[in-house]
Amino acid sequence: MAAYLDSLRRLAREPVDFILPAHGHVLGPALKAIEHLITHRLAREAKVAAVLAQAGSGTLETLVPLAYDDVRPGLYPVAMRSLLAHLEKLETDGRATRSGERWSAR
Repeated sequence: MAAYLDSLRRLAREPVDFILPAHGHVLGPALKAIEHLITHRLAREAKVAAVLAQAGSGTLETLVPLAYDDVRPGLYPVAMRSLLAHLEKLETDGRATRSGERWSAR
């Protein structure tokens, strides 16, 4: 997640008008779209951190319905990959720890 956010910040400094993502629709105007993506990811990170702090600990399977309560359950497998990326960033930032498949707030 840190690398993704860094790449978005670097992209925001480039003279681009729109973005052609590997999936989904064309994003533009580029700077507004990038700012939205960064804001969304940081808001999700804050939500993941809050859920982890409230729950104390959990696995991806137990945390995803809490951290992604705005996502349809059918999308949980995809949301779990995003959740893992956020948890790994929180771990790198010293805000979460992992023991096997269980994550805990630090």
